[in-house]
Amino acid sequence: MTTLTQYRIALQIFQSNRLRRDYSDLAEIPQYDLVGEFFFSEMYGPRDFTARDAGARRLQHILQMLPGVHVRDVEVVLELLDLTNKLDGGLARLMFRHNTGTDFDEATYDYFYRLTDNYDDRLTQLKLVDTSLYNVFRLSRSQLLGIGLHRSRLVAKLAGIEVAHDFLVKGYDAVRNVTEIEHFAQTVYTRELARLDRIYER
Repeated sequence: MTTLTQYRIALQIFQSNRLRRDYSDLAEIPQYDLVGEFFFSEMYGPRDFTARDAGARRLQHILQMLPGVHVRDVEVVLELLDLTNKLDGGLARLMFRHNTGTDFDEATYDYFYRLTDNYDDRLTQLKLVDTSLYNVFRLSRSQLLGIGLHRSRLVAKLAGIEVAHDFLVKGYDAVRNVTEIEHFAQTVYTRELARLDRIYER
């Protein structure tokens, strides 16, 4: 019997593959290569994010001591992680209850995506992604922050939040050499909004 966990993994695989397909043009732009990989794998990849998300809130106290980091910068990322987990969990449970099978196609995914009836939450998620991209880009301009992040690895490991810390270091490193984030952020926002409106027939 297929378990809810297997549905969750199947959902993550589908979403990661869908993003790779829909944003292959952005990934081909050299400065966005690492950003795209972080987006496809670290944000939505097929893996168990329990340790990352659990450690993220505890990591908040370390981040606020780093140069240039504001409380709201951290809160936006935490809010995005929480909302994404909630939305993906709800969709996986719905598909599990309807026994759709884990080899679902895009039409089936879109049908249940709409059936969850959470357009406003999905729009909020998209806005949080957009804000997070701009925030991380701004923070990545600080070399002092990069030094602080890399030097705090041991502290994070001793505190038991190494996974969450590694997630943030990868995000910083992915954006560090990007010269402008507008094209990437605006493309993601525009395409995802159009897709959301299409599914909900808005």
